[in-house]
Amino acid sequence: MELVDESGDKVTVVFEGHLSREKILQLADLAELYGGSFNQRQGGRGESKLDRLLSVVEKCFPFGYFTSRDVLEAFQAEFREPIPLTTVSTYLCRLANREVLQRVGSGRGSIRYRVSRGAYGSPREQTMA
Repeated sequence: MELVDESGDKVTVVFEGHLSREKILQLADLAELYGGSFNQRQGGRGESKLDRLLSVVEKCFPFGYFTSRDVLEAFQAEFREPIPLTTVSTYLCRLANREVLQRVGSGRGSIRYRVSRGAYGSPREQTMA
């Protein structure tokens, strides 16, 4: 995979061997971080899509359970931009893996999330830890 920003800086990532789900998620995080800094230089919002999704979760669902579709609708209402349901689901899964969210249920349509209130207090503090 190769990422190039507007100034011509290039990052190339090569995987050899078994490509696990965890490695793919790490690569996606890298691409998001690289893209996030690029967007800041472009004069964008300065926040990644994941940051904006987390802000919607904190604002709209501070208590109780919610689904990926709930977050999709809230995100689109807040930012007036489309986001695929698969992207929302992936980001919620990452936040659950980082223990920012609690995930319950399994299978299509029955997964629900809620904000974790751990030792750090707020979800944003937990993502920074």
